[in-house]
Amino acid sequence: VVSDTRRLSDVEWFRDVYGDAVQTVRVVASEETRKRRNWVFVAGVDDAESECGLDQGVAFDWVITNDGDEGFLDEQLEPLLRSLRGRL
Repeated sequence: VVSDTRRLSDVEWFRDVYGDAVQTVRVVASEETRKRRNWVFVAGVDDAESECGLDQGVAFDWVITNDGDEGFLDEQLEPLLRSLRGRL
């Protein structure tokens, strides 16, 4: 498990080295939720490649929405966890 890749080249490297074993997961939250969590956009930081380099060009295997609804989060995580367990 790699918890934080930030650039397309990171994802490409893992896919090149590990092939089909790689499962990409993107966790998203709305801007409104992020602001409720005290996030404030900082120009030069939040628009840098290290923060948004994976916003385009990656077909994620899983996209999980984390806007604070625990039940909905569980509903999304269960198929992901079943899939991963099936690969062990």
